[in-house]
Amino acid sequence: MFSANRFLYVLAFSISLITGLNAQDIPYPAFLIPKDLSNNANAVIRQETTDIQVLSDNRMLVKKQKIITVLNGNGIPFADFITYYTDYDKIKKIKIAVYDAFGKKVKTIHRDEIKDYPAEDNYTLYNDTRILYYRYIPNKFPYTIVISYTEDTQNTAFMPRFNPIKGFRLGVENSFYKITYPSDIILHIKEQNLKSYRVEKQENKDVLSYKLTHTKPIVPEDYMPPLRTLVPMAKIALNRFSLAGVKGSANNWEEMGDWMIERLLKGRNTVTEKTRNDIIALTNGIKDPVEKAKKVYRYMQNKTRYISIQIGIGGWRPMPALEVDQKAYGDCKALVNYTKSLMDIAGVHSYYSIVYGGNKRDIDSDWVAMQGNHVILMLPTQKDTLWLECTSQKVPFGHIAGFTDDRKVFVVKPHNSFIKRTTKYPDSINKVLTEAIIQIKPELNLVAQVQITNCGAAYDDVYYIKDLKPEKQKLYFKNYFSGINNLDINKIELKDDKNKACFYQNITLQINRYIANLDAQEFYFRPDIFTVFGSLPPKNENRRFPIVIPEGFNHIDDITWQLPNGFVFDYLPENLSINSEFGQYKREIIKKDARTIIYKRTFLLKSGTYPKESYGNFRKFLKKVRKSDAAKIILKKAT
Repeated sequence: MFSANRFLYVLAFSISLITGLNAQDIPYPAFLIPKDLSNNANAVIRQETTDIQVLSDNRMLVKKQKIITVLNGNGIPFADFITYYTDYDKIKKIKIAVYDAFGKKVKTIHRDEIKDYPAEDNYTLYNDTRILYYRYIPNKFPYTIVISYTEDTQNTAFMPRFNPIKGFRLGVENSFYKITYPSDIILHIKEQNLKSYRVEKQENKDVLSYKLTHTKPIVPEDYMPPLRTLVPMAKIALNRFSLAGVKGSANNWEEMGDWMIERLLKGRNTVTEKTRNDIIALTNGIKDPVEKAKKVYRYMQNKTRYISIQIGIGGWRPMPALEVDQKAYGDCKALVNYTKSLMDIAGVHSYYSIVYGGNKRDIDSDWVAMQGNHVILMLPTQKDTLWLECTSQKVPFGHIAGFTDDRKVFVVKPHNSFIKRTTKYPDSINKVLTEAIIQIKPELNLVAQVQITNCGAAYDDVYYIKDLKPEKQKLYFKNYFSGINNLDINKIELKDDKNKACFYQNITLQINRYIANLDAQEFYFRPDIFTVFGSLPPKNENRRFPIVIPEGFNHIDDITWQLPNGFVFDYLPENLSINSEFGQYKREIIKKDARTIIYKRTFLLKSGTYPKESYGNFRKFLKKVRKSDAAKIILKKAT
């Protein structure tokens, strides 16, 4: 549609020039966007400039300008104005204007139209950060928005990075980044993918700049690597910096850790005398440090709850352990610091550790800078290293699957801070075992006794349902079995084994009209009733990126089907085994007698990164799994 109207845009633009429209009213008309940048794009950055002037280790000016053309509704978020500020930041000289497809100004945004509100959510109790935000809602597309502003900040611990490609389906015409800094400050620089994107880099004395031009939008693909690992980027940190008025310096991780201990953690480990005595009494006579730690961890879980608190030295300093002790709440920083304080009393060594929680992401070990978004507690033992998640009252001791597992973290240890990888959970342990006995009644309705066991990373998907109200539990299982029509849940029993990190769900089901008629004498049904594989990823003959399976799993089904009197099995699918570099699949049907079979299914999908050339084989493997799961059994009335 956009390209079809290109001639009309050119014609209208020419007419506007003839009528004497001022050149300043025509910044980047939409029809001048190169076609290869607008194809597959929701928006195109026409020009983006980031100019950073580091005046000292505790002050810098950041001047930003963004000119972006939005082509459709999905591109609107790219044109948002959003910036955060605190008492240590001043946002000045904000200018926002909107232009139509021909480059004519249609709206100037005034300061009172920009929202200014606290950066908080439903879990945040305190936050000294605020947000400035504006989103333009258009009447038609395309349109162009021009945003510029200046930030005067005393926070130099977090430097703006060169990151020109901020999302999928975003074309870039020009993006420019420059940093000027004093000669007595050293830049810690981490670059990626600059050559593959032909980024122009210039580095002179006290000046560093990057430029990206004419870059086509990235179209997302199923099972692809995270976007942040694919795009050109330069991350910058200063060896001397200021965090909310507190100066620091770090040329290596040891120095960074010592600064954190001295300026963020020191003197914040005191608890009440009663709590101190409780911990001593609780662990008295226990020699094994791990057993002591279990007692302390459970004490902390029973006493506290998680609430986000983003105040104090830019949200990085934990509230004192004494306040957590008295108020019985805290955020991840505070609860880890509190737990560590209790471990110290019990004589158990533990260390405050900074991590990226959520989707797997490493602390960048060769880039010394403030990193991470979460804190956990490291517990070194003679056999292994344990990691404690301190924000949940329900998670088992030493269980971190799903949120902070298998990634590099920064362990803060006096005079010896270091980077270490957290526990990796093998795919075979991330298990969902479904065992069932299904009785087919004479009217061909089903009654099923089902036990589902979730372990490893799969434990995190379900353990919370034990604390839901009965009607919410029932709704959960209705959704879980949503692929089965005409289902009623008669009974639910749940058991949480925290020692094994396994969650057991026993459910009694009644299912009507699951078995379908072939004719008056023959009937059919799918034996893989509970865990049938879902939709296939689409065909892609021109795959661009490697295949990434971030979290593998092991699904095991063991289902006994029992026929009523008067029926027999007429057809059973053959046993099947599929081996692939991506995993294994096995289907086995065992006939115990004329009216009883056992359906066994195992599907192991392996986590890992695979070459893009394997995508066709990957899809074939999943297609075979899906086809096998759809296999039918035929039964008939006995003669």
